[in-house]
Amino acid sequence: MRGGFLDIAREHWARYPLMEPQDFAKLACQSTFGPAHMVRSPDKVLAALLAERKETGAEPLPPESVGNGLCRFHITQALSTLSELPLIGRMFIRTAALAEGTEAGLARKLEELAALPVPGLGEYLESWRREGCPPVHHSDAFRAAYNPHYRILRREFAGFLPALVPIDRLTREHYAAWLRLPRQEDRRPGERPGAYLRRHGIRPCLAAVDGRCGSGKTGFSGVVEQLIPGSKHIAHMDDLYLPWEKRSPDWMEIPAGNMDLERLQREILRPVLSGEPLTYPPFLPGGPVLNEYGEPIETDPEDVELILVEGTYSQHPSLAKYYDYKLFLTCEKEEQTRRLQVREGDYYPTFDRVWRALEEAYFAACGTETAADLVVDTTGFFD
Repeated sequence: MRGGFLDIAREHWARYPLMEPQDFAKLACQSTFGPAHMVRSPDKVLAALLAERKETGAEPLPPESVGNGLCRFHITQALSTLSELPLIGRMFIRTAALAEGTEAGLARKLEELAALPVPGLGEYLESWRREGCPPVHHSDAFRAAYNPHYRILRREFAGFLPALVPIDRLTREHYAAWLRLPRQEDRRPGERPGAYLRRHGIRPCLAAVDGRCGSGKTGFSGVVEQLIPGSKHIAHMDDLYLPWEKRSPDWMEIPAGNMDLERLQREILRPVLSGEPLTYPPFLPGGPVLNEYGEPIETDPEDVELILVEGTYSQHPSLAKYYDYKLFLTCEKEEQTRRLQVREGDYYPTFDRVWRALEEAYFAACGTETAADLVVDTTGFFD
């Protein structure tokens, strides 16, 4: 849904024809300010979700955009109590924390709403504005007809929920295994902490997010950092380019021929399996030929519960065996083009001709999309 707020209001009216003036006012408030509820402790947020779930229908319902990067995410019995509701609670709390609406923004939306031919809408909005736009609830007619049970979430949070659930499960399992560890006296003399954990079958979860440029891979890694509890390390494929002088003459004909996949295995993936610290210097594409790397990035497997490798080529067949979970992001080509034009600016024609083409050749040659554990289309994630 890429129209303005008036288009969003029209779509809601078409979906819910019994909307009354106060329901339109509520929609404008939610679009502007996000969650109107007082966000209490995480435990109370989860308890409210658990109780509300019992009152809902069984069929899953898609998120509904309210504009401003937000959506109504419907709570239904199709949601798993253990896997999804705690995540939704964290999404709700985080959405409230990120809300940055203004009174001026709300005023603009109300002006747009006044154009709708809804009986009594103009008069209601004018009276409501004179009162200072106090909190408003759904009308009795709306509640009786549609039994609304939802939370206002950021659109990308809601869209990424299926992708986040497996990562959340893996990190919870890691933490549970850590709690069951024997006492420290079991550690061998001179044994590194990471090796001690690995000897007991405990290591960080290894996940990778691959996919088309512009589909939201970097954004997804940021969502993981916000919503998945515990310590995490995000490794970016942009830090693992192969220096120009080390590339094969025909590197453009080789899937991932521009990436140092051997270094990714040697400096990140294999150390995780052995419980050794990770140390890898990031590649600097604009650096001098003889000094292509920055200060080393370091982390210890003992200190993190999740390592997420983010970026195109992260699920090359030579790497796939290392991962516990592989996510592939995609989007419709028209939407991808729009996003890349915004992101790349004047460089877009070159980016499209060279880098998007190389990426698509890699996907076709390696079957990356079909080999992933989950594919998520992000076309409608961002207003």
